[in-house]
This record gives sequence, structure tokens and C-alpha cells, in this order.
Amino acid sequence: MKQFPLNSLDLKGVVLKKSFLYKLPSLIFVLSLVIAANYLIGALSGFISKSLFYSPQLIQGFWLVFCIILAISAWGFKTRQLRFVHGIWSAGITVTLTSTIVWLASKKAPNIFEPDFIWVNALVTPVFLGGYILAFLMGSFCLLSLLNTTDSRDQRKIKFFFSILTIGLPGLVAYLIGGDPPISSGLTKDYFGPIKVATGLLSGLFILSLSLNFVESRNTKSDLDFLRLWSIIYSTLGSTSFHGLDLSRADLTGANISNTDFRAANFYRTCLKDVKGLDRARVDNHYFDLDQPKVQMLLTQGFCYTRDFVGMNLQGAYLRSASDMREFNLTDAKLDGADLQEADLRGSTLLRTQLPEANLQQADLRRANFTNANLTAASLRAADLRDCIFVWAQVARTDFTGADLTGACIEDWSISSKTTFTDVRCDYVFRQYENGQPSRRYPSDRNFEPGEFAALFQQPENELELIFKGDFSYNALSLAFYKLKTEKPELDLELKGIEQRGKLWVVRVTSSNPTVEARLEQEFSKVYQAATNSESLETTIKDSIYRDYEDIKQRLAESQQLLRQFAGISESQAEALKQLSKQALGTNFYIEGSNITNLTGQGQIEYTEAAGQIRSLVTQRGTEAQVSQGSQKVLAQLHDIATTPLMQTELIQQILLKEAENDPVFRQFLLQQQQQILTVLPPGAVASAIQNAISQLTTS
Repeated sequence: MKQFPLNSLDLKGVVLKKSFLYKLPSLIFVLSLVIAANYLIGALSGFISKSLFYSPQLIQGFWLVFCIILAISAWGFKTRQLRFVHGIWSAGITVTLTSTIVWLASKKAPNIFEPDFIWVNALVTPVFLGGYILAFLMGSFCLLSLLNTTDSRDQRKIKFFFSILTIGLPGLVAYLIGGDPPISSGLTKDYFGPIKVATGLLSGLFILSLSLNFVESRNTKSDLDFLRLWSIIYSTLGSTSFHGLDLSRADLTGANISNTDFRAANFYRTCLKDVKGLDRARVDNHYFDLDQPKVQMLLTQGFCYTRDFVGMNLQGAYLRSASDMREFNLTDAKLDGADLQEADLRGSTLLRTQLPEANLQQADLRRANFTNANLTAASLRAADLRDCIFVWAQVARTDFTGADLTGACIEDWSISSKTTFTDVRCDYVFRQYENGQPSRRYPSDRNFEPGEFAALFQQPENELELIFKGDFSYNALSLAFYKLKTEKPELDLELKGIEQRGKLWVVRVTSSNPTVEARLEQEFSKVYQAATNSESLETTIKDSIYRDYEDIKQRLAESQQLLRQFAGISESQAEALKQLSKQALGTNFYIEGSNITNLTGQGQIEYTEAAGQIRSLVTQRGTEAQVSQGSQKVLAQLHDIATTPLMQTELIQQILLKEAENDPVFRQFLLQQQQQILTVLPPGAVASAIQNAISQLTTS
């Protein structure tokens, strides 16, 4: 078998034909098979004619012929619909029913049907049926093989020759087989001969019609496709082979690859434009669905009458300048790395379509629906994206340079710092998709200024988006952020925002370390899940945040003692130094160590306990009664050091501000959920404190 050189990538216009030394023996074999198939049809026709005179009681002979014709017709009707297996089942059911009728008739009228005729009918009919099926398979295989090995201009001649042979030869064979009628029936030889010839001609015409119908429907998938595969395998014997070769980026424009073994290992952006004979080459779906007739038509012609490509594998397909892919349904299709530059995809449906690293430069994609599509690292430079739908689309590292995004719906699309919006043209976008239509035009009352869209949506280079699904816990996120920030300082994390996108929660963080992007999401998710699964999240947070407090307190005491020893300071001086370590908390309170006390020094409460109670009250999502009960509990706890409502308001406000300062996640929660928090809280010191704290955070 001839192997094509690996380095021959420019194959424009090449004609790959089967050598005459291989073609002649295969032609002789196919013609011999055609003659054998037609001889079988003629022999069967002759025996059917004889069966009319099976016995002196002509009704038995006529019934036998009727059963044979009925079974063959049932099979032929389904086979004509390309349902070959269903045809065999239908014929089997027909044989069973006719045999049952004969058995019942022999019981009721034994003088009409002989007892032995029951077995004759049950056995002879399947034999004749099997003979016709075999003749059809042989004839169809031969016709396909002949058409596969001849040029298109000679195919009409092949069909004409095959038709004459399939009709004429069975009639001749049927006439020569059998001789006189098997019994004395009053018919002479002159009448019996024409009956046999007519039976042979009709049988041949019947098989011919089925074979031609099957061959002409080559673009329709059926359970007879094994015949097509066998004929192609046979016709490719001794021809050029591309089997297992890497044809990436090869240019076969206008090539004739009939009868070649085209089962290459890689077709990444292989140009098959105007290729001839692809339907007669041996192909497979190892790389992509090249065995599908509609895929072959699309790759060679740049369009296809069938627009349903749901779930098709077209990874790496070369479809540059495809003239008409409008209104294509490419839902769930694989187009990874495909070249669709300058293709016309207007109005196409690309739901969940995989398009990472695809080339869509200068493509016409107006009104295309990219809902939930994966466009990671795809190139959409200078593409026409007007009125496109990008709901939940993944466009991280996608290049939109010079594209027109006017009227696009970008609800919850996922961009990254490497998504490029340089020189994007955009008058407005829609930020929501409701009831099958874009809504919430932005800007609502004007158009974007030149460069404004890019300025708004271009993320900072070091910003990352972490996606969380399902129930979301601010407390768990707070713990995860704190642990990563303290235990892995090399990540250099900073929280930039939290937002909800449908059922997804998106946490935006920045890191000045460019090497952490690949592992940050994994690290964050791991710590977040551990915090979520803790038995007591509040306890976990306290233990994590204040886990070093006792150690720090001990070291501070030791340090103060050393200072007193070395400096020779007195106890009164040490007490003064201790007073300097107090941290003011508003105007009426201060923190000493882990406790909060008022200016008079009367009473104290532990800071961690008070902060935990207040945070729990703010973040809980209970009923109004539960929230009111929680408020009363907080006020009762603070009553020892904050005896008036004004002092209680001030203390709660200061604790909230301090917690927001130490915990960016908690700060973000207060700012984003302020309306929901204040709605369920009853009027009073707690509500006033939270409102004041949020106002101060907003202005700071």
C-alpha cells in the first residue's frame, strides 16, 4: 500500500487515483458478483413460476406463491425506507401469519390443504425470501463498488449497464430453468415460458429499484450503512493511504481523493475546500465526525442543506470563509480550535458550544446565541457581534479587539483580566436576558463614548474571579480569605468584590503574584469547603482569628517584664506603660487586651464574644421574630458597660467598623446586603448602629 510523504502539506489540486493493476482485478470480481446475483434472482423466479403448479389442486400452488410474494413485499417495503432490519422482522411476521392460516385451514378443510403443505409453506417461503435478500445485498454492494471506482461522468453509464443486466439476465435464466410445468395443468410450453420470463423480469426490476433507491440515498443514515462501508473498503484496496498520518494545516483545496484511505490521525485546520471524492474515500470519526455526509458537505462546500449539527464533533475544522452557516444549530457541538474566520454564522444557535482557541476573526455573528458557550482564548478580532447573546458565556482570555458588540446581551458572562477589549465598537449593551429577550439596556439613556466600554469592562491585569455554586456562606468565605492571607502570604491577596450571578457567586480578588493563578481557585475552594463543613462555623472563625491571642499575651507580659528589668522602671511607671497600650474604641470605650470597658472602668465584656454576637445577628437570615430576639440578646450583653441607648448604639457601631476594617469580606457583605439587613431589624439601638456604620463605610 502506497504511503504518502509526511512533508507534502501542499496538496492543492492533486488527483489520487487507483492504479490500473489494482482496478482491473477488482472490476472483474465485481462483475462476476453481479452475474451471480442476477443468476440467483433468475433461478428463484423460475422456481416461483413452478410453484404455481405445486399440486393438481392449484389453490395450494397459488397460495404458496402468494405467501412468497407477500413476505418479499413486506421486506421490500421497509427496505425501500432504508429500514432493512425492520423489513426482515416484517417478513418474518408475515411468514408466521400465513403459516398459521394454512394450519387453521387444514384443520377446517383438509381436502383443500394437504398436511405436508403446512411444512412446505413454512420452509419454502423463508428460503425464497433469503435468496432475494442475498441477491439485493450482492447487487447493491457491486453497484456501490462500481460507482466508487469510476469518475462521476461515467456513473450514468454504469447505472444503465447495471439496470440492463439486472432486469434482462434474471428473465433469461428463469426461462432456461425448469422446462415444462411440473404437473398436467392444461398449460402448454408456450404459455409456461412467458410466465417464467415475466417473473424473472419483474423480480429483477424489483431488486434493481431497491438497489438504486439505496445508492441514491447515500446522504441518509440507515441500517444498511455497513454495505457502504464494505464497498468503500473494497474500493480503497491498493490505493493511496493517509492512515495514521498527521495532516494538520495541510491544504487539499480542489484535490481528488476518491478511493483513498483517508483515516488520518489529525485534521487540525486541514483545508478540504472543493475536495472531490470525499464521499468515496475511506474515513472514520477518530478525529472528528468526518464519516457524516453533512460534515463532509460542510467542510468541502462551506454550506450544508441540513442545518442541524447538534452535538457534532468539528474540533479543529477548517471552515474559513464558510459562505452560509446561517441559522445553524450547533448546540453542544465541539469546535475547539476551529478556523471560522470570515464565516457567516448569522442567527446561529451555539448553546453550550465548545469554542476554546477558535478563530472567529472577522466572522459575521450577528444575532448568534452563545448562551453558556465556552469561548476561552478564542479570537473574535474585528468580528460582527451585534445583538449577540453571551449569557453565562465563558470569555476568559478572549480577544475582542476591534469587534462590534453593540446590542449584545452580557448577563453573567465570565471575563478575566486577559480578556481584551482594545478598540471595541459598542454603543450599548443589555445586562439581562428575560423571556427570550434582552433587557436592561446600558447605558439606558445614551450611547457609550468611544473607549468607554473597554474602560468599564476591562479587568485589571492581576484580578481573578473565583466561582462558587450553590449555598454561599460569607462567614466561611471570610475564614477562607483570612487563612489564606495569613498562612500563605506569598499569594498577596486583596478582596475586590462579591457579586451574585444567577445561581453563582463570584468573588473577585487580586494577587500581585503572577504565578498563583493556576492554583489559587483550588486553594481557595479547599479552604472554603473545610470552613463550610465545620460543626460550628462561628467557633471556627473565632479560633482561627484569635488562635494566637494567648501566645501573644504571654509574650507581651514577658516583654513588659524585661523592659522593667532593663530600664529599672517602677511599678507605677509600668502601670503608666500599660495605660498607653489601651486602644480607644470610639469616645466612650476602649479595648485593653481582649476586653472592652468604658471610660469609668466599671464593668467589662470580652471583645471576641461581643463581636461574634453582633456578626451573627447581622449575617443571620431568620424571621423578624428571630432577629428581634437576637437584638435583645445583644443589648442585654452590652448593658454592663453601655447603660444608655446612645452608648449601646455607639459601641455596636464601633465594633462593626473594627470588624469591617479587619475583615474585607465582612465589609463587602455590609455594603452589598445593607438593604436586606435593615429591612428585618426592628427600630432601636441595633438598627441605628448598623445604619451609621454602613454610612461611615460608604463614605470612607
